[in-house]
Amino acid sequence: MNNKLTILSFLAIFLLIGCGQQNIDQQQVLDNPVAPVAEIPTKIVEEDVDPENTGEVLGVKIVAEEEVGLSSDFLDNDVIFISQAPYAVWDELHKETCEEAAMVNVVKYFKGEELTAHIMEQELLNLVKWQEQNGYQVDLTAEETAEILENYYNFNSELITEVTVSRIKQELDAGKLIIIPAAGRELKNPYFQTPGPIYHMLVIRGYDEQSQEFITNDVGTKRGAGFRYNYNRLIEAIHDWDHDLAKYGMTDDEIGSGRKVIIAVTK
Repeated sequence: MNNKLTILSFLAIFLLIGCGQQNIDQQQVLDNPVAPVAEIPTKIVEEDVDPENTGEVLGVKIVAEEEVGLSSDFLDNDVIFISQAPYAVWDELHKETCEEAAMVNVVKYFKGEELTAHIMEQELLNLVKWQEQNGYQVDLTAEETAEILENYYNFNSELITEVTVSRIKQELDAGKLIIIPAAGRELKNPYFQTPGPIYHMLVIRGYDEQSQEFITNDVGTKRGAGFRYNYNRLIEAIHDWDHDLAKYGMTDDEIGSGRKVIIAVTK
C-alpha cells in the first residue's frame, strides 16, 4: 500500500513538473511572438557565431531591407578593350573614331562576342562608312550616338541629363554601361597625346567607392583598359558636342559649355 502511494505521488509530481514546463514554454512564446517571415522586409546580413569558436551558429543579425543600400562599394564589368586605333596607327581617320570605338566596346560586351584588333578595325571602317551614307558628320553628339546604337546595332540607349555620381552608379547597378561625351582636355589623361583631344567619348564600366573612382575603357589610349578617373574629374569633364559651335572650329571654352548628358546602354 505504501509502495502504491509512493508511486502515485511520484507520478503526480512528474506530471506537475511537465505541465509547469509546458506552461513556461507557452508563456515564452506569448511573450516573444515571431511575425510570419513573409511580412518582414528583412535581409540576413551576417551570422552570430559562438564566441568560443565552436562553429555553432547562435543566431543571425537582421537588417531592414530599406536600410541596406542598393549599390555595392565596387563594380567592374569585364568589358573587353580595344582602342580607337587598334593597330596603333593614329591617322586622321582613327583620331576621330572615339565615338565608334566606344560603341563597339559596349556592343561586343553585351553580345558576348570576341573583340580583337582586326575585328575592331573592320567594325570602325564599316560604321564610319554607314554614318557617311546616312548624313552623320565626323564628330557625333550624344544624341546621334544613341541613334546609331539603336538604328545600326539595334540596342537600347537612353540619354540622361541627371549627370551625378549616384545616377551613374544607379545605371551601372541596373546592368547598363555608360558612354560619356567629354571635353577631352579636362580629363587630363596622362597618356593622351599633348594637348589631348578637344572632344572625346569613353565607356564607364564600373566604380570603386573606396577610391572614389570610375573604372573606364578609355578608347583614346592603348592603356585605356580599366583606366580610372576620379569621380569629380570625370563628372566635371562631361560636355556634349555642338555642331553649331564647331562650324568655325571648337575652342576649349566652347566645348566646356556643352550640355551635361550621358548615354545609358543595354541590349
